[in-house]
Amino acid sequence: MYTFAVLVLLGLALFKVVDVLEDLVPGLTKFHSLITLAIAIIGAYALDYSVFSSWGVSLRNSRMETIATGLMLAGTTSVWRAAFHWLGSSEGEEPEVRHTSRPRSIAA
Repeated sequence: MYTFAVLVLLGLALFKVVDVLEDLVPGLTKFHSLITLAIAIIGAYALDYSVFSSWGVSLRNSRMETIATGLMLAGTTSVWRAAFHWLGSSEGEEPEVRHTSRPRSIAA
């Protein structure tokens, strides 16, 4: 249970780190997902943290446990963004709405 709490709170920390980076360098918002994934995996390696070893589950390669933990950390940022949006905070702004493309007329 503590392992899950650590994972979720590390996800909150990652959410805020990426948010601060995007505030400092506005051009990074284009690469939000890539930056989140990269920082999550690098952070899991830096902490040498694996939720799988804490739960007693082993994968074929210990590096894959750390990478999968990083991917799980990156995934929790979406939950935090939705939670902040639901609470009415500006931190969890709704993602941009993607518009469907209109059919283009073909000129003869």
